[in-house]
Amino acid sequence: MNAAAIPDTPRLAALRRRVRDAMERPPVRWECPARIDEQFMGEPLAVRKARAIALKLSQMPTDLWDGQLFAGSMTLEAPRVHAEWGFPDYVTDAERDAARQRGLSIHSVFGHVVPDYPTLLAKGLRGIKADAEAQRPFATTPQETAFLDSVVIALDAVMDFAARLADRCAAEGRHDMAANLRQAPAGPSLTFWHALQSVWLLHMVFHSTMNGNAMGRLDQYVWPLLKADLAAGRLDMAQAFELVGCFCLKFNERAKTTDDQRPDARTPEPVDPGRRTRHYTSSQIGTRRDSLDATNHWLQNIVVGGLTPDGRDGTNPLSHLLLEAYRRNEMTNPLLTVRLHRATPDALVRHACEVLKDGGGMPALFSDEALVPALERLGIPTPDARDYTNDGCWEVIIPGRTNFVFQRLSLMLCLLWALGRDRSEAAPDTGDPRSFASFDDVWRAFLAQVDAMVGRVVRNVIATLNDRSTIAPVPLLSALMDGAIASRRDMTAGGSRFRTFGMLAESAAHAIDSLVVIKTVVFEQRAATMAELSDALAANFEGHEALRRKLLDAPKYGNDDERADALGRAVIDAFTEAVARHAEAQRAAVLFPAGVATFSWYIGIGEGLGASPDGRLAGEPVSSNFSPALGRDLDGLPSAILSYAKMHHERLPAGGPLDLRLARRLVAGEEGTARMAALVRSFVETGGSMMTLTVADTEELRAAQREPDRYRSLRVRMGGWCAYFTMLSREQQEHHIRRQESRS
Repeated sequence: MNAAAIPDTPRLAALRRRVRDAMERPPVRWECPARIDEQFMGEPLAVRKARAIALKLSQMPTDLWDGQLFAGSMTLEAPRVHAEWGFPDYVTDAERDAARQRGLSIHSVFGHVVPDYPTLLAKGLRGIKADAEAQRPFATTPQETAFLDSVVIALDAVMDFAARLADRCAAEGRHDMAANLRQAPAGPSLTFWHALQSVWLLHMVFHSTMNGNAMGRLDQYVWPLLKADLAAGRLDMAQAFELVGCFCLKFNERAKTTDDQRPDARTPEPVDPGRRTRHYTSSQIGTRRDSLDATNHWLQNIVVGGLTPDGRDGTNPLSHLLLEAYRRNEMTNPLLTVRLHRATPDALVRHACEVLKDGGGMPALFSDEALVPALERLGIPTPDARDYTNDGCWEVIIPGRTNFVFQRLSLMLCLLWALGRDRSEAAPDTGDPRSFASFDDVWRAFLAQVDAMVGRVVRNVIATLNDRSTIAPVPLLSALMDGAIASRRDMTAGGSRFRTFGMLAESAAHAIDSLVVIKTVVFEQRAATMAELSDALAANFEGHEALRRKLLDAPKYGNDDERADALGRAVIDAFTEAVARHAEAQRAAVLFPAGVATFSWYIGIGEGLGASPDGRLAGEPVSSNFSPALGRDLDGLPSAILSYAKMHHERLPAGGPLDLRLARRLVAGEEGTARMAALVRSFVETGGSMMTLTVADTEELRAAQREPDRYRSLRVRMGGWCAYFTMLSREQQEHHIRRQESRS
């Protein structure tokens, strides 16, 4: 089947234009009910949370987008009312004060997981509710009874909302949509249309009740219903593509590209060191700029392809329909990831490359050859490991079975603290760096700082493991999480089958390069002393330009240079060994997968870092995720991939993407597609884990700055998601141009 050959229907083409046009109209806030009724305030907190879900859903608008094939909207077309924001209060003042002392509130809902959509499609909400009711005789505590009550109330609320939507569809003459909603999600999905409607409706309900979740392996759990429809003649592929296109457009209804987001409409913002991320393990400084840049990011990721739990290739026609819908919609949502392995069909690899060539930085590319063994090494059973997905950005989880949280830990902060720079009060005293007589002294100080930071995070995680359940339980999400109903516990209280806490190394490339520089320039070449390096860092290299030139000329990660890559592996080994050492005693409660991450915050992360030994100036951005430092990978994409592939990815089950840029001229035509497909195959064969590719030309980005209205569909990868280039801050735009120039 050639998905690219299926023509658009008039409905789909018109709806695509209207969704894009609607983004430019400012949304109007919907007035969410402020608080649940006082008559319920004597009930257990979990039940009150479910009452709040029910209250909001009972008032949510049921308006339909004209011509859409799916009901349920967070943002309407006309009037442009947005109903995602807001949630009814359900706690007492005493509960609120107690939570505040622990840094929590009713908004402390993490999301970042994939619900058990296969069970939703197989059983429907009534079947899941029956499972909860069947557990009542086994409840042994008031907390277990309250949890089951909360699940039932939340499930009933969604079924009532679906019934209201069905009535609205019937009133507007959309009897086919009404019939779908009367069957699913309350009952099992019997058709492809049922399945997509059920998944969309639960997805929008989760996001409307503060749970920003992803969809996971949609092509795996929905394909059997499409296959049955095709075999029975209920649908043909053209009709299936129209449904997929309309489904994917739903994720963009709430997108916003209004004038206030444009860079020329923003007011200058001073860098405030007081706005460090609250855990103080990251150097990131929070800004309004970053919040605006992330306006259209909601963790709405779909994963296609990859191995099935029994080890077969899972590619199917729906994989291609989803890729093609993303290509034609030219929007930022849903995010799309393709899972690859050595036996992935050429057709899927080529289709993914064709979509990437059109720009937008999606799909992301994940390798089962690296990630499945890494998950197995963590302790995940093989069938579950083969079924992995991501959390909506790129961090790896097991869908429908995982309660996932993460934290970033800055390797550059650890190194700068070891070098005596801006040392945190929590950091150990590892000596005066001016007295370090060998690279081993530097290395030992760095390891001590890493070990101390990892230990602090693990201890804090264990001390606060179930705290969220005391103020922000998630009864609806728990109902769709394997293990919660059977254990009669909310997933925030340990009810999910897997509980993982990602330990994500931040600014890894700069830490690697800085250590290589110290080893090479200071202790091998003897071209500087530790005192001279310390003085240069303190002065941000002013007056030390000659030394900075030597530092910049030293070997760097990303060039297939074993001098740098060997130390890179040592850094990854040191970080992951520290995580494993501190996590071992906690395996029964929580697993700690390691990864490497900046996400899209590389500018804010750099703003919180002083000058670094690799020659980076204070405040300059860091490289994204596990990519080489900007301008330091001088030997082309193959060398960057080879360096990255050597970084012991079997120790990084949470992942860590390599974000690369390609000039459009290099991938033009069939020859360019073949070249790109070979690059992707090489990435898998050499042991890479995750890769993203943004295809653009520098002049295209400059032209978009000059004439933004002509480039409103131009998208760029943001370290874990995608954004409309013209809606980004000037700092982000310039950063993307610099990254593109280094590859052009």
